Formats: sequence, C-alpha cells, structure tokens
Amino acid sequence: MNREGFWAPLAYPDYARLWSGFLVSHVGDAIQMHAQAWLVTELTHSGLKLGGVVLAQAIPRLVFGVFAGVIVDRVDRRRLLIWTQTLAMVQSVLFFALVATHRITYPMIIVLAAALGTFDTLNLNARITLMPMLVPPALIPRSIAMTAVSVNVVQIAGPTLAAILIGSTGIPGCLAANALTFLVALVSLVRTPNAPGSSHQVGATFGDELREGFAFARARTIVWASIALCYAIGLFGMSVNRLIALYASVVLHTDGRGYAFLATAMGVGALGASLLVTARAKPSQLPRNIVLSAVAFSLSILVLARMRSYLPAFVALIAFGAGQMASRSAVTTTIQTVTPNRLRGRVTSLLTLDFSLWSVGAIALGWLADRVAGSRVGLAAPRAVHDAALAWSLHWIFVGAGLVCFVVSLALGAVILRARVEPHVAS
Repeated sequence: MNREGFWAPLAYPDYARLWSGFLVSHVGDAIQMHAQAWLVTELTHSGLKLGGVVLAQAIPRLVFGVFAGVIVDRVDRRRLLIWTQTLAMVQSVLFFALVATHRITYPMIIVLAAALGTFDTLNLNARITLMPMLVPPALIPRSIAMTAVSVNVVQIAGPTLAAILIGSTGIPGCLAANALTFLVALVSLVRTPNAPGSSHQVGATFGDELREGFAFARARTIVWASIALCYAIGLFGMSVNRLIALYASVVLHTDGRGYAFLATAMGVGALGASLLVTARAKPSQLPRNIVLSAVAFSLSILVLARMRSYLPAFVALIAFGAGQMASRSAVTTTIQTVTPNRLRGRVTSLLTLDFSLWSVGAIALGWLADRVAGSRVGLAAPRAVHDAALAWSLHWIFVGAGLVCFVVSLALGAVILRARVEPHVAS
C-alpha cells in the first residue's frame, strides 16, 4: 500500500486492525444513540427529559474526565480499551433486554446512560492517545484524518441503519445490533500490541501529573484557545445537535425514520469536510481552518433556525455537520501535533471535555424550550398546541445559540490566527 497517500496509516497492520474494529463498533454506538433519542422522545415528548438522558451520559466525563487523562497516561491503553469495551457491551445487552421485555422506564434509561458515559470516558481518551502510537510520527496527522473519516462514516452509516432498523425491527433491533458490534472491536484489540503508559515518574503524585498537563496547555496559545473554542461550540452549538430529534418531531412533523435521515445529513457534511479539508490541511493552515469552519458552523445554526420543511433542513444539517467536523478535526490535529506522547492523554482529556458540554447545553436548551412553550400556551394545552409552541421556542433558541457561537468564533479566532503550530517530534 502507498505509504505516502491519504490511506498510508492502513499500511500498518496494528493501526488498520484497530481502526476497522472501532469503525464497526462506533456504527453500533451511533445506532443505539439515535434509537435511544427516539425512544425517549416517544416516551416523554419533552425537550428537558431528552436533554436529561444526554446529560446523564455526560456527567461522568464532567466529573472525572480530566483525571481519566492521567490514568490513560499511566496504564496500558490496550488493556484499558478491552475492559471498557466489554463493560459497554454488557450495558447494551441489558438495555436491549429491558426494551425487548417492555420493562424500560425513563429512570432506567438515565442509569444506563450514566453507566455508558463512565465507560466511554476512559475508552475515548485511551483510543485517541493509542491510535497515533501505531504509526510513525510523520503519519500522525494522516492517522487523525483517518479517524475523522471513520467518525463521519459512522455519522452516515449509523443513523441510516438506525432508520432502517427502527422501521423494520424497532428499537430492540437497534440495541441488539449495537451489542454485536462490540465483538468486532474486542477481536481487533486482542491482536493489538500492549501500549504501557509513560507519564509516571518516581516521586510524582497524581496531582503533580495533572498539573503538568494543565501547565502544558496553558503555556501554548494555540492549545488553550482552540480548546476554549471547542468548549463554546460544544456548549452552545453542538447542544443543538442533541435536540434534532425534538426538532424533527415538532417542527418538521416527521417520524423516527425521517429523524434518522436528518442525522445522516450531518454525517454527509462531516465526511465531506474530512476528505476535502481535514485530509488536505498542512500544519500552517490549521489555525485558519479552525476559525473559518467554526464561523461556517455558527452560520449553519442560524440557517437551520429558519427552516420549516424537510429538504431545506436536510441541506442546512449537511452544512452543520461539515462546519463542526472541519473545526473539531483541525483542533484535534493541532493538539496531537504539538503534544508529546507522555502528555497526550492529559491534554486530550482537556479537549474531550467538550463532548460533555454538548450534553450540558442540551439539557439547558431543552429545559428552556419546555419552559418557554409552557409559559406561552400553558401546561394543560392540547398536544398539537403545545408542539406548535415548542417549535416556536426552538426557533429562537437556535437563533441565540448560533449568534453566541458566531461571536465567540470571531473573538477566539483572532487569538488562534496569531498563534503558531510548532510540531513536537520527540515523545
């Protein structure tokens, strides 16, 4: 295989095996995520409760996400991945059993989501730090671009398969499919070489190593400013993503299959961004890509807020997915490029906290949507009247979120564009 082109990392068997295993597993994760969102929408028809499930899954990352970075830098990352993948598979099997036997309740979904969030916190950081170790340093940017492509393939295949499964086998079929995909990732991990941590030094405490990670990020403008931008986009922008199921129901008046295809639109945009922007970016272009794509993402939210029919919303969500992925991938590439391996887990954990902020923003916006709709028509209003009020409130919430992201992108963008990306070759 060509070791110079875009697919060069796949020439390394350990990387190729792990990349393909996680690709299959994450398709299953996406199927479960969209099935879960639609299940909660059907059970509660509440923006607040939909956001509550997402928040439950995010709380573990908020509580000990940064500490997880120190753990990842200390332990064997492959073994950590095996344990967390196994526990996540158990969670999926239990979820399937409860839904299939019609015993599932909203509180149970909250508990299951929190459990999955705990496993995923360690799994995500271990995976992101292990993958670049399986290729030569010169191919680290390409490996990150490959990871972005896999994420975007998942964003297309996951909701598409969810749409098919929801329509044919229902929610239980989605959960069963996810449980099976974990086996593929586990097989790939068994054949992957061990990857011991490298951060622990004699006499260094857990707190010392944690502070070292913070100090590294704080001392480099490109790192802290990029992470701060991801936090803002996560809190105010990507929280919109978590409410698309509700938007599909009360604004576009579509069903579960229609919602899943809207999620596919975001994946289409993200995949296009990976191939056309992320994969072609040079280190000197990364700051520009971060800023321009963040601005484009902000504008896509404002456009989405005005959409009232399915096809225009579908197109707006393609732009939404492209802007978010181009910006996030550029940030990830920048951080992996400038961070030495021994600190990679800790610095990466600072970045991945933005995933939990998606959920914090979602529950805040979901609560606000319910509150505004309730105050507008009253809690005792007929369902159709309440949904109309909810659609009105979502419009203005999306407008506000888009404006905040736009202003922050310009403000932090000015800082990022003045910063330099200095590759760190040695570990």
